[in-house]
Amino acid sequence: MFGGKKKTAEEEWDTTFEPLMKVLLGKKGLKTKSASEGNKKKVDYFRGKDFKKFLLENENVLKKKCSAALNEVLEGNPPTTQADVERLGSELLARGTKDGRRFCYKAVYKPINQQKADGEKPKEKKWPERLEKTGINPHSFQCEGFYVVNYEGGSGLQHFLLALIIAGVLLACMFPVWPMWAKIGIWYLSVIFLSFYFGILILRLLIFTMFWIVGFDFWIFPNLNDEYCGFLETFQPLYSWEKRKDDALTLLVRFASLAITAVAVQQIAETHSLADVQDFVVASYVDVLDWGVDKLAGALPNAERQMLPDLGDLEKEAAADANKTDFKTAAEVMTDLNADENDEDDGAETVKVDN
Repeated sequence: MFGGKKKTAEEEWDTTFEPLMKVLLGKKGLKTKSASEGNKKKVDYFRGKDFKKFLLENENVLKKKCSAALNEVLEGNPPTTQADVERLGSELLARGTKDGRRFCYKAVYKPINQQKADGEKPKEKKWPERLEKTGINPHSFQCEGFYVVNYEGGSGLQHFLLALIIAGVLLACMFPVWPMWAKIGIWYLSVIFLSFYFGILILRLLIFTMFWIVGFDFWIFPNLNDEYCGFLETFQPLYSWEKRKDDALTLLVRFASLAITAVAVQQIAETHSLADVQDFVVASYVDVLDWGVDKLAGALPNAERQMLPDLGDLEKEAAADANKTDFKTAAEVMTDLNADENDEDDGAETVKVDN
């Protein structure tokens, strides 16, 4: 059958703490990163300190979505101390499925070189790239540790995304047999998207430079290039504002940059106008679009390529049709005049015969 295999009772996650795990891994939940677990596979993990911060700062969310877990561990109250956080964390380490899988498990930093050349242990990183599962107090949560996520959640969304990926790959592989209008449409959309994206990058860089000169860090869409943010989070917040704390040398560099920029703008304004820049941008944009269309048309077989009319040919045909229409119209007028004159002559001859 096309449907997935039905989950057994042993494979079902603990319904009391599963909502808490979903909140932690949601879009507004904990920050997670990937690391290598030994030499086996890539895993996602979070830090205990982030777990503590999230629980202490999201009281309303926990009350609304994780009431069952709070009722079982903290008598319905949200955590307010580190001890409360560790109790909830320990329950997550001990809960999971009936077949022994846990929501998450403890891990420790495992550097490639266990010791430096001088015999000292390597300094533990803020976000390690290599972790190893530890068996020391596996169900005891500590806010300074690392915890590997073992919870997979529902598979419905994963199957849907997988189907979209497969459909996208198939469509990309079948690009040569796409109709011409679809190819040109994709090319136009690609150019528009890239223009919009690079336009935002250039604009935010110019605005940042202007504020940097006067001593502020001002970014439009500060999370635009953050790979750990979702699509909507990329555009949140709209801007970030922070006053810089620079020394005298940096201040001197900023004002020197301002003077150089002012002189450059003045020199450019003497030889070029805003209309010239606008015309150059529009002409370049049109050239890029035409170049892409020509490339797509050039990839067609000769027979199909010959069927595509050229713009110059279309203009010539339109002009010829207009002249031909005008000529026909004049000829028709002359024919009508001649016909009227013949009718008058025939009428006159008929009158003479009757007389």
